[in-house]
Amino acid sequence: MARKKKYTKADVKSKNTFSLGRTKSGRGSIDGTVVTYNDGNRQTFLTPSGKGKKYAQEIKTGRRFTNDGEAKVDDEGYELRVTKEGQAYRAGYLDAQKDSANAWKAKRK
Repeated sequence: MARKKKYTKADVKSKNTFSLGRTKSGRGSIDGTVVTYNDGNRQTFLTPSGKGKKYAQEIKTGRRFTNDGEAKVDDEGYELRVTKEGQAYRAGYLDAQKDSANAWKAKRK
């Protein structure tokens, strides 16, 4: 099995942030960063809010998505579905995000 190459800051060609939508107040939210390296490879890193949006979409549709928003497929080209265990994990992640936000709001008062 081949090892993935580890990149350093010197290997980064460009970084671009992106948004998957707007917040309730209408502002754009930064949901992730697409990093392009000097050798042409791209990686997408999601923020916690972007990961929450991805998980919510996966629960809603029952399909798995990449960080770029494309449907994940297996070796034969079939779309990957979210398992019951996967749905439980994603629902737990979203509940933990909600609890954390409520705790932060309660501290502000």
